[in-house]
Amino acid sequence: MKHGIHILAFSIALWGLSVKGYASIPSVGVMKDITQQVIVYFDENESLVDTNYCSNNQSIALLDSLLGKHCEAESVVSLKVEAFASPEGESINNIGLSVRRKESLKGLLRQRYPYIDGNKIELSAKGEDWSEFRRLVSADLNLPDREDILMLIDYHREDMIKLKHLLQRLDGGIPYRSIVRDILPRLRRAVITVVRRLPETDNNTFTPGTSTSGLFVSTKGEVFPDNNSNEPLGESQRKQSCKVAIAEVEGPVESKTVLAVKNNLLYDLVLAPNIEVEIPIGKRWSLNTEYKCPWWLNSAHEFCYQLLSGGVEGRYWLGNCQKRNRLTGHFMGLYAEGGIYDFQFQGDGYQGKYYGAAGVIYGYAKQLARHLSLEFSLGVGYLATEYKKYTPYEGDIVWMNSGRFHFIGLTKAKASLVWLITTRRR
Repeated sequence: MKHGIHILAFSIALWGLSVKGYASIPSVGVMKDITQQVIVYFDENESLVDTNYCSNNQSIALLDSLLGKHCEAESVVSLKVEAFASPEGESINNIGLSVRRKESLKGLLRQRYPYIDGNKIELSAKGEDWSEFRRLVSADLNLPDREDILMLIDYHREDMIKLKHLLQRLDGGIPYRSIVRDILPRLRRAVITVVRRLPETDNNTFTPGTSTSGLFVSTKGEVFPDNNSNEPLGESQRKQSCKVAIAEVEGPVESKTVLAVKNNLLYDLVLAPNIEVEIPIGKRWSLNTEYKCPWWLNSAHEFCYQLLSGGVEGRYWLGNCQKRNRLTGHFMGLYAEGGIYDFQFQGDGYQGKYYGAAGVIYGYAKQLARHLSLEFSLGVGYLATEYKKYTPYEGDIVWMNSGRFHFIGLTKAKASLVWLITTRRR
């Protein structure tokens, strides 16, 4: 009973605080941080900061507005510098170039803003910036062979030497010349990220700001000051600007295959001319037809190698079809084929009016270039035929016996070179 009285008294006290005391809790001001970025560009193979190059004069002016003497040094929370190089030439040289650019920015910051605490400055050399390279390629809708370039980046990202070589040779070097002119200058840069703490305010609203400050650039190559600045650019500054196009990052552009023409290299090894045609049906299905026709005969040497055969396959393509081109990746399906044959190799021969085979097939296709891929597959199933055995005799053949043959096992093997016919690039 005593415990109940104590609980009741404590509840009444709390109710009294809710009426009188809660409104008297003092408000707490919240410090707000704002993040801004400034980009300094470098000429090819250069590491010194040239204020007259590209839009660097505007970038340095923006840095002065963020870190100048009129700003309190204590308001700078952190200062991060990341130096990059464009992905051309030797990777080891580009790493060294980005290191020198980092040191150049380090010297500039110490010279112009010596009062900034060195412990707040973080510097790093990133070398070649392939992620930004891919983003700029994806965003440039006017870049020739953009789909091919994206595909090469995605397929050969583990072998940069090979990737650079393929990019330079793609389509006779036409897209690479555009890359050198429009993409690479935008990768030779240092990104300076400044985090500053704004003064404390009296209200309780917490609105931390994160923005990217710098120069906004139109697709025509004109440089405009940041929205926070009302200073117009002069004509001479506009002429010095780099031609930069800003656009939203897009995902990989899907190239749709409408037809594939193939040649089985394994049949070629045994001198069997062949051709295949595959047609996509929807996003996951396709219909593959094949025809082979070795027709070699040399009666003087008792040699006959003749086969007329055709077949059809229904395929189902596995995996995420939205993330790769049609007719690439893993697949499985059903097949059926048939034909006639006559085989003789210096002695008895076998001739069949027909043969038939059917079963399941599994394979994988790897795209090598925009219009070229390599396909591997194996088929397991049932084969049956009726045949006649014969032997040569004085320039003629003599029938010896006939029979039936049945087989269950590996009935198909392919290593095909595929030519892809795709829709027009967008």
